[in-house]
Amino acid sequence: MVYDLLVVGNGIAAQTFLFELFNSEDVKKSQNFSVAQVYSEEITPSCSMRSTATVSLNGIEDGVSDLGDELRDSFFLFQHFINLYSPTGVEKATQAITYSDDLHKAKMIRRFKKLQMNTHSPFKESFEGTLLDSYLINPLMYRSWFESQLSEFKIDRYLYFLKSFSKNIDGTYVCQLYNNQVVKTKKILFCTGAFAKLYSEFFGLKDEFSNTQIVPGNYLEKKVDLHMPSFYLTIDELNCIYRSQEKSLIIGSSSMKDTLAVADLSQLKKILETFNDFCHISFGELNNFKLITGLRLKGVRRRPMSCALNPEKTIFTINGLYKNGFSFSLLCAKKIFREINLFES
Repeated sequence: MVYDLLVVGNGIAAQTFLFELFNSEDVKKSQNFSVAQVYSEEITPSCSMRSTATVSLNGIEDGVSDLGDELRDSFFLFQHFINLYSPTGVEKATQAITYSDDLHKAKMIRRFKKLQMNTHSPFKESFEGTLLDSYLINPLMYRSWFESQLSEFKIDRYLYFLKSFSKNIDGTYVCQLYNNQVVKTKKILFCTGAFAKLYSEFFGLKDEFSNTQIVPGNYLEKKVDLHMPSFYLTIDELNCIYRSQEKSLIIGSSSMKDTLAVADLSQLKKILETFNDFCHISFGELNNFKLITGLRLKGVRRRPMSCALNPEKTIFTINGLYKNGFSFSLLCAKKIFREINLFES
């Protein structure tokens, strides 16, 4: 069998694209369309399951830059998506944003133009800053919702690492999996995050990802019942998040350059101390938390990648979502669906 499309990966980019694909009128009308999905959480774990998982417009104005326009469009797409489908795992929250020094105050004024005095729990006193309508996401519940939505569609899944692929003389691709199983397809969509760069030489795609950067994001998480509603606090562009439904407290994140496994524990400790100082409840000590790291791919000028990787337009990618995976994924899914031309005659 030769599939029409093989999707590589199972993070938010892959799931959002598959949802877009199978909810399109073209697929609903098609009688002979085939899709396969290949992924291995053991070898290439998805970053969306290792994310602080928030969505916010964060004061970005229209028409200032291409990246800003993409961020705005993505936020409103996410907002529309939530209102339309009401997926589980998503909660509206007010994001309280403030600063601890003059440098970060100046940054806030540049972004938000005007700051106001506010009160917001669990801050122990009033603060100068701003309040934004934002969203908190439980990644596991959100993924489960996508899986339930996609379960009614025919998707052949192969839970193995894609080891290599080659092109046949007829233009189709022969994909060899880690267990030596072979999958054949006409087109491939890579939704592999940081692993696209890590394994780019294996797939002959080194040049396509040469200007991207792998940036690990490290944050602290622990299960605790704070006996209060969910909240979303930001100080100096760093976050403290409490998701009351799952009783999960998240502090961070810190980014490390030129490394994949080492976290800056001193920086995370300082972040935790800052929130302990600002709030009327104690969040505990560093050793009370679990350290979690997600590998993110940072695109050129922080812009997402949603494009063909070859002139024939048979190999595509959705990547470079960096810190905005839950919103950028919707924008990229729509763009790739338009360009991948799966229903050509």
